[in-house]
Amino acid sequence: MNSKLVVYGHEFCADARRMKDLLEGRGINFEWRDIVDGDPAYREELMPLARGYLSVPTLVFPDGEVMVEPNPRRVLEKLARSVT
Repeated sequence: MNSKLVVYGHEFCADARRMKDLLEGRGINFEWRDIVDGDPAYREELMPLARGYLSVPTLVFPDGEVMVEPNPRRVLEKLARSVT
């Protein structure tokens, strides 16, 4: 299990870029795993998390919960619950 939020994405996906910008703008510590320009292993990691697809953004929370192409509001609600 990872100790911080992991976000799978790539710069060509507008939704993934928006998620990245949202998290950075809120000062949330996360690891960005670019499935196009990053380590090729990221694609292999993503496939089982996203039910066999390369769906981005896909987020993996420290508690192991996975969100595939989530609504940003849902992500922020989850993060708020984690802090309290």
